[in-house]
Amino acid sequence: MFPLGLLRASALGVLVLCSLSACGSSEASKQQPVQTVCAPTAPTECPDPSPRYPDVAPIFERRCASCHNGAKDAPWPLDNYDHVADWATVVRDELLYCLMPPPDSGVEMTPDERQAILVWVRCGSPE
Repeated sequence: MFPLGLLRASALGVLVLCSLSACGSSEASKQQPVQTVCAPTAPTECPDPSPRYPDVAPIFERRCASCHNGAKDAPWPLDNYDHVADWATVVRDELLYCLMPPPDSGVEMTPDERQAILVWVRCGSPE
């Protein structure tokens, strides 16, 4: 995990540059990495109606489950509500501080997708 001071610096608005390449793919590693700016805003309130898991599940399926699938030597699974809800606080921090998806994963999450998950977590991760 990263030092708390580094995380606080990110939270204060420091822009984190995320370079992306493919997750473990030798073919994609030959491609030039895409540079993108990651600077999400932590939600301060929950909208009415609040988002539910079916609203964010497709994002987890597209952007997370390719690596977070429960396979041997893979990170913890994020492939169903119970898994995601159990890790909601970690997911929030990783997204808020632009640590996930990692730069070498080849997975790019749009700002809208990142914000949708952050809002869902802020609302208590309703099923």
